[in-house]
Amino acid sequence: MKSIIILEKFCLVFFCLLTVNTFSQNKTYNNPVIPGFNPDPSVCRVGDDYYLVTSTFEYFPGVPIYHSKDLVNWQIIGHVLHRPEQLDLDNVVSTAGIYAPTLRYHNGVFYMITTLVTNREDKKPKGNFIVTATNPEGPWSMPYWIEDAPGIDPSLFFDDDGKAYYCGNFTPKDEELLHTSHRNIWIQEIDLKTFKLKGKREILDSKPYFIERTIGSPYAFEAPHLYKKEGFYYLVLAHGGTGMWHAVSIWKSKSPLGSWEENPNNPILTHRGDETSGINATGHADIFQTKEGDWWSVFLAVRSNDKKNNVMGRETFLAPVDWYGEWPVYNPEGETGKTAFIHKAPKMFMGKQRSFNYTDNFEDKNLNLSWSMIRTPRTVWWKIKSGKLELKLRPDEIENYEQPSFLGIRVPAMKIEAITSLIFKPKKENECAGLAFERGHDEEYTLVKELHNGKIVVSAYYDGNTLLGRLELEANKIIELKIHLDHFTISFYVKEPQASWKQIAKADASKLGFPPAGRFTGSMVGPYASSRGEVSDNYASYNNFQLKTYTGK
Repeated sequence: MKSIIILEKFCLVFFCLLTVNTFSQNKTYNNPVIPGFNPDPSVCRVGDDYYLVTSTFEYFPGVPIYHSKDLVNWQIIGHVLHRPEQLDLDNVVSTAGIYAPTLRYHNGVFYMITTLVTNREDKKPKGNFIVTATNPEGPWSMPYWIEDAPGIDPSLFFDDDGKAYYCGNFTPKDEELLHTSHRNIWIQEIDLKTFKLKGKREILDSKPYFIERTIGSPYAFEAPHLYKKEGFYYLVLAHGGTGMWHAVSIWKSKSPLGSWEENPNNPILTHRGDETSGINATGHADIFQTKEGDWWSVFLAVRSNDKKNNVMGRETFLAPVDWYGEWPVYNPEGETGKTAFIHKAPKMFMGKQRSFNYTDNFEDKNLNLSWSMIRTPRTVWWKIKSGKLELKLRPDEIENYEQPSFLGIRVPAMKIEAITSLIFKPKKENECAGLAFERGHDEEYTLVKELHNGKIVVSAYYDGNTLLGRLELEANKIIELKIHLDHFTISFYVKEPQASWKQIAKADASKLGFPPAGRFTGSMVGPYASSRGEVSDNYASYNNFQLKTYTGK
């Protein structure tokens, strides 16, 4: 009898394990795992926890840091560059600012290294720098600027012997330049006590690939990362530019300084020439290993099947990697060397992927971490009071290189609705408040309440000046505003108390998807208020904000 009971228990345990294993094998997830403007992802693992950062360019706070336990669901927990004194974005053009951060962890310390690119000719610091923290939620240190560190997209590598290495890219001298996008990779030891480079600098020259064309597109070597596996050092980098020829390739060496042996199967990740998958511009990858020993990679990609950039911009994708042999293979159970919208999930994924709807009722005294603003704030023009967001009207406007009263949420899909309730009484015709949908100062749509010829109206504008439509309001009361995006058609609505939605205008928004409209960034939508070049003491109040996404790519 005892043997029968033991056998029954064994069978039950075996059945449970089999069920769990079968469930694990059948789980899938959808790409992108972090939708909306989240390019240049870099990830590090600390125990069971994964942390990820992305580029922010002209937006503040700089460099969001996300946390995940399962690689699929990522939650923003803070920003690395969260204080104005850390990050000077004054007057930078769209798509300047913070480029390609790398996040690493070593001996209890988080290191984030990145590039500040500016169009200014002043003596303010710019270039490559490192900040550190012992808690990824912050606070993070002031920048440690790295002297004699040319180029962009820096990365750090910690070797087993305690040494640390810096790698980045640079532009060759004029007499050696083969193309305007000719870039090489350089690697050098760095002392992380003094944050100074030391020793010999070694180069991976892209010149041979311009001649032999073995990797397809040799342009713009960038985004290098160093790894060590089974006694070899591996150098992964992006090339081909951050458009439809974007790709990822890999080299290996017995030394972190080279010389480098090319993978004969390069590139290891690209969607160039892909007309059918709906995914393009894959590149800027970071490869990592889970606690369970599996290999994965995060990278940027664009959801577009027409070879045109989309409204969201470059987003964070995740793909499995087989690196049990000499060279890594992306998507080993699918079309190798590519990614897909659906992959088999990581083992730790429990089967539910978060949605990307967003609601803010402004109940917390601090701004939600999901909000961004354009450039570094030099005054506090926002506050949350009694369950309302208040924006001060200021002269700055989105279409200029200024710091407007605008709070933006990343647009995560091609079909969305942004809705808010607005309390605002304009005093002068230059004053306006409402919603803005922007992708850099080149492309911007606004839906605002204002005065026009002495009457209270709601107007829809393109680039702040081109009127798309206008509707006179019956009373100067609280109203609801809605911007609806359906791929490249954008529509504007207003709703007065006890009334239905009324459409004010509809427009072709296809320019949001083409350069120069946020060539490196993506679209943002959110509350906006301005006094259009004049000083004002007026405020606009918002009861809530909702961002609704609809299914589909």
